Amino acid sequence: MRHPTALLLAYDGAPFRGWQSQPGKPTIQDAVERALAQALGGKVQVFGAARTDAGVHAEGQVCHFVRQKLDSTSALVELMETLPKHLPAGLTLKSAALAQQSFHARASSVGKRYVYRFAWGPESMQDARAFPLGEAAQPQWERARKALEGVLDLTELPGLSSPSTDRRPAPGLTGFSLDETANSASLELRAPAFRKHQVRNVAGHLAAIALGLAEPESLRTLAQRKRPWMGAQAPARGLTLVEVVYPPELAPFNRAL
Repeated sequence: MRHPTALLLAYDGAPFRGWQSQPGKPTIQDAVERALAQALGGKVQVFGAARTDAGVHAEGQVCHFVRQKLDSTSALVELMETLPKHLPAGLTLKSAALAQQSFHARASSVGKRYVYRFAWGPESMQDARAFPLGEAAQPQWERARKALEGVLDLTELPGLSSPSTDRRPAPGLTGFSLDETANSASLELRAPAFRKHQVRNVAGHLAAIALGLAEPESLRTLAQRKRPWMGAQAPARGLTLVEVVYPPELAPFNRAL
């Protein structure tokens, strides 16, 4: 019986053109498939949980593939030792596990958690994983928190995603946090799923709210629009996929090596 093998990955998104395979461009999917082919001696197709955009980072991306010869713990241990040798710089294998037969990295997911970082002040431009708001910026993040609290009761967020072939509205948020230090802030969003550019769109508008360029109530108005997002969008550099959530009975890394 063939079981999926799940991989837990972290990567710096800057050198890559996103997750999805693209001819002639460096992508995470292509890099993982090439590394697996070298480690296992044959072509392998992987399926990712999230199609992160160009420049977006990850600490908890999940993908899976199916291959007969990996249906044993000893083979998985060998893969854990050999695969990292074939991965490019900036792409790390954090864990691997033999998953349940019905597991699918994307279809089995019941939630995702993203973090978006902002920075301001004299050193803000030096932070490669944050949205620099400017040396003189004085954001008021309590205004942004008020905006997020104003959309938590919405079960759908049709106006927060960018134009896409996937016309399904984004589901409502299940939670958020927005923590700040002297010169940085970290936004965490949790939901069953996210649509195209949704987190970057929200982050961009929250920055405008914190800087006094928009009112907190405007986020709810935008979220309820039937037309796709046409407003400001925060850059990819500040966004990180932190976690993909699965039902306990399918979560592959509960049994990870």
